[in-house]
Amino acid sequence: MAPALKNRSAPREGSRRTTMPLGDKHPKKDVETALKRAEKAGLKVTRKQNRHNWGAVLCCPCNDSFTVHCTPQNPGREAKKIDGFTNNHRGHA
Repeated sequence: MAPALKNRSAPREGSRRTTMPLGDKHPKKDVETALKRAEKAGLKVTRKQNRHNWGAVLCCPCNDSFTVHCTPQNPGREAKKIDGFTNNHRGHA
């Protein structure tokens, strides 16, 4: 009789996998500073991780939003896009 197979998804001894709480900060420094500038301008930054999305920057008066990615290919370009959205909606808030 064959021995019973162990469940592969169960935690193993000496596993390297660790879980870290993400918190509300974006993992990329450039993007995080752009998000802080957006908050200072009066826009709302929401954290709702969904697949590749980290969250969104919202302009409440005009109901427009910008999706922020979790791991952008180019963090500097993502930060510039956030700054562009912020500059376009600066007078609304």
